[in-house]
Amino acid sequence: MSGPSRVTFTRHAETRAAERGVSVQGAADLVLVEHPRRRRNPGPADWTVRGQGMGVAYDWPGSGDATLAVVVTVWRE
Repeated sequence: MSGPSRVTFTRHAETRAAERGVSVQGAADLVLVEHPRRRRNPGPADWTVRGQGMGVAYDWPGSGDATLAVVVTVWRE
């Protein structure tokens, strides 16, 4: 598996992004660019990436689709 080429957001992640002033597009771009440097997440999402002043927790592959990452939550750093 090479990594995701598409990113979608849970309703929770969309809400958190809006509350925290995190760009949904910026979070999606971060997942796609930083995926090779991802770290295992000890919480409910599979992976985390950090950069550009934010953190993103996501599941990959999403729904069994290796091209899809599903963002679970985002935060400011």
